[in-house]
Amino acid sequence: MAVSRWLAHLRASRGEDLLRVKGILNLRDEATPVAVHGIHHVFHPPVALAKWPHADRRSRIVFITRGITRHEVLDLWQGAHAGA
Repeated sequence: MAVSRWLAHLRASRGEDLLRVKGILNLRDEATPVAVHGIHHVFHPPVALAKWPHADRRSRIVFITRGITRHEVLDLWQGAHAGA
């Protein structure tokens, strides 16, 4: 839920500046990785993948933005994660 809140807040507050978001996430209570991707305000529903592409199971998410700093994205994550 924290990831959903975080991405929803980013979309609502800075959607026009989210040029591309793509990631593979290792979520609690999910047996397989979950892929997320979106452009601006439009995000596709998360997709459960059949398996991890390699042995490294760390979550990764890439943001291509316009005028959004890494610090801002991380601050929003900390706020969403604190509410979990």
